[in-house]
Amino acid sequence: MGDRHRRTIARRLGAAALAVVLLAGGGSAAFATEPGWPESHQPAADPDPGVATAAVRGFDSAPAPEELTDQELKAKDPAGYRLVTSGRAALERELLRKVRGRLKQAGVPVGAARQLTAAELDRAAVQLAASPWSPYGYLKFRLRRSTSSYARNGYLGTLYFTYGIYSAASDSYKWFTVSWPARSGNNRPADQAKSGVGPIPEYRWTFGFLYGAWRGYEGDARESFYPGKWRLDPWTGGPYGRGNMEVHGGIGTHEYGATNGCIRLYSKHLPQLKTYYDSKMANKRDRSTAILTVDY
Repeated sequence: MGDRHRRTIARRLGAAALAVVLLAGGGSAAFATEPGWPESHQPAADPDPGVATAAVRGFDSAPAPEELTDQELKAKDPAGYRLVTSGRAALERELLRKVRGRLKQAGVPVGAARQLTAAELDRAAVQLAASPWSPYGYLKFRLRRSTSSYARNGYLGTLYFTYGIYSAASDSYKWFTVSWPARSGNNRPADQAKSGVGPIPEYRWTFGFLYGAWRGYEGDARESFYPGKWRLDPWTGGPYGRGNMEVHGGIGTHEYGATNGCIRLYSKHLPQLKTYYDSKMANKRDRSTAILTVDY
């Protein structure tokens, strides 16, 4: 028997064993997990360069996500507002300290009792464009009880992307949030310690990094991931010993399908998240601040 045949049998046996665990835990066939996990998530299993995004497929039309100010989010989604603003005051104080220091070094007197001149505003724009502080982005994920059509196992997952834009004219930040329905594992927060079954554990995960190295968004045409993914650190040794976590899409039988713990969005929403990641997260390469917080 060849090595490849042995590995195939081992994967099938592993998948069958996991299905038994899911059924014993109250799951159902509707919550079939990702085939080949966790091997399929390892970098060694990635498509070859040039193949990762070669299979261009059409998306169902997806309306642009609703971008809400803090005030609008508080009115529409009070729980979401509390989640995305938790810790914000301390974060904003630190960001303002860094931005003001940089601008004053460049001769921009922010905070002065006068309006900045056009030349000063131009210098401020140049300094901000070269900094990781504006636009500054972060992500948060939660699961809450819901009867929504997007809910699974009685819980609705939501992935929030929040970003702040600094204005030198007002010497302040203004914050905006977009969100998408998402799911993770079997969607039951109480099962977060169950490897390969429960949702991603509560933690401050580093978004788009692998073993401390920035990877960013990675296109992946495989059906389990399409159109792509972001890896989450710690890749191994996370809470409850869990790892191999990502935020990714999926098509076909994997469209908004169950995962072994990864956060999954609809494939049509991945490009929207990528647009915000590319354009509204200047801190994306900073391992200490490119954070996805999971909080149940």
